[in-house]
Amino acid sequence: MKKILLLVAMAFAINTGFAQDYNWAVGVRAAGYSSGLSVKHKMNASSAIEGILSIPYDNGFLITGLYEKYVPVISNGFNFYYGGGAHIGSLTHSDDNFRLGIDGVVGLEYKIPEVPIAFSLDYKPAFDIITDAEFHFTDFGLSVKYVF
Repeated sequence: MKKILLLVAMAFAINTGFAQDYNWAVGVRAAGYSSGLSVKHKMNASSAIEGILSIPYDNGFLITGLYEKYVPVISNGFNFYYGGGAHIGSLTHSDDNFRLGIDGVVGLEYKIPEVPIAFSLDYKPAFDIITDAEFHFTDFGLSVKYVF
């Protein structure tokens, strides 16, 4: 029984160590609505916060903050993630240019083993609560980040 508990504890420790992979990631996100610079901080093996500074296709800027939960999948290096957050900014294409809204995110990330690069493919719908009540439902993105 003690051997089984020791093996389970070791497997959990090894899995937790591999799932973390990095603490910080800085890079770019290419997407429809929220392309820009991205900074991510993994708080632990299963959660992270991400900030995106984007310049949407219709000018202006948006600052987005996301809380993400991570789930290891397939093998080491791959993680499924989901979460939500909010954005604030200004778009210069309209008279009512202030934006405040909510965001969701769901995606798959791959951290290349022994190389400080991570790729992610995600879907990040957003809804502007203030000004125009506009829903941005086609925001698929590809991110490339340097991790450390």
